[in-house]
Amino acid sequence: MSLKTACIVVLMLGWLVPPVFGADEKKTLNIVSTNYPPFYSDSYRRNGAVGYIVATAFGRRGYHVSHKFYPFTRATLLVKTGKADGIVGLWYRKEREEWAEYSQPIVPLNIVLYKRKDRDISYEQLSDLQGLRIGIGRGYANPAPFTQAKLFTEESSSDELNMKKLFLGRVDLVLIGRELARYIIRTGPDDYADAFEEVGVPLSTEVFHFGASKQIPGYQNLIREFNLGLESMRQDGTLDKVLKEYKITSNIGLTPLSVSAN
Repeated sequence: MSLKTACIVVLMLGWLVPPVFGADEKKTLNIVSTNYPPFYSDSYRRNGAVGYIVATAFGRRGYHVSHKFYPFTRATLLVKTGKADGIVGLWYRKEREEWAEYSQPIVPLNIVLYKRKDRDISYEQLSDLQGLRIGIGRGYANPAPFTQAKLFTEESSSDELNMKKLFLGRVDLVLIGRELARYIIRTGPDDYADAFEEVGVPLSTEVFHFGASKQIPGYQNLIREFNLGLESMRQDGTLDKVLKEYKITSNIGLTPLSVSAN
């Protein structure tokens, strides 16, 4: 058996063998997130697709998960201070490595701009949008080109509120995840059905990760356990099945994330 084959066998055994917990030792993880349907939401069945994936991946490694929902800035504060074990759906930014250990990628999404259909707004470059009011999520990591364009932005505590402000004409555009916008339109007031449309091309592709708090003991091992559970879901088809069940499609290739292990 070659060294490469042996390494693959060892990795596969890691997927299959859960950690040993006694009856009273099965650990409950306290994790947090904001509401970001259909990916994760306290109003969604099984906490949404990514919420369910995270719980299932940890469950395969012998953990219980308690998932609570907060505004994004509050959720990140709980992780930064070690009052939560981790956060669901963290997008990668290097500065966040100071307080979170990133898992392998879960699923990507496109970040786009939305406008009202009755507004004549278009652009060739982001600087063309100078002077317009653009709704963004408070505490969110926005695409680098968008930030660098130094446009006029207005923060809100939720994406639902941003879309409501867009409908009422209080902002001109909203920066939002494509699937989230479609969900809000589909489940919102009837007037939303034919009121909005995307503008331009996606500004970025972000990727959901689980982020473990670097304030808790054993955070590196926690990420290792999650990655093993997640990989087992990829291997046996469960991950694709869950995404299809929630009508989330992903044809964007994911490559393993390289982050520091400090």
